[in-house]
Amino acid sequence: MSVRVARALGPWGWGAGGRRGASGFRPPPPGAVDVAELLRDATTAEEGAPRQPAARRPPGQCSVLLFPGQGSQELGMGRGLLRYPRVRELYAAARRVLGYDLLELSLRGPQAALDRTAHCQPAVFVASLAAVEKLQHLQPAAIENCVAAAGFSVGEFAALVFAGAMEFSEGRRVHRCV
Repeated sequence: MSVRVARALGPWGWGAGGRRGASGFRPPPPGAVDVAELLRDATTAEEGAPRQPAARRPPGQCSVLLFPGQGSQELGMGRGLLRYPRVRELYAAARRVLGYDLLELSLRGPQAALDRTAHCQPAVFVASLAAVEKLQHLQPAAIENCVAAAGFSVGEFAALVFAGAMEFSEGRRVHRCV
């Protein structure tokens, strides 16, 4: 809770969910690890040990991937990516999760249907990951030397899938909820 919010609530001690004096979090189960204590112990242990400088790569040997968000969709997107390995598999997996042919919609439209949030978010997500497949094929060093991935809007999910923090099918299901 920010200081401003805490001050606005005053001394009444409102907890999560608007319940006075109550926390919205359940108590930890018996035998649970105290993460704060682990972090304190780790910090204390590091203070006494000499630090080794991290090996740094020259900027020319690093890459960062930035994934686009909603609004970057256009009719025909993905057409030039179909010849690369696994791209058709991505679209087939999207079809199984979504229940409609995303590739057909992306290639042939209609544009009004592609522009709907329920369709454009999956289309941008899958096309972004398909573009990674092209990059892997044409410039594998860019993938191997990637030090960060980020995304705008729905592109955040593509970045998470690329980084291995989320499975492709999980990313698809998240978009259905948005």
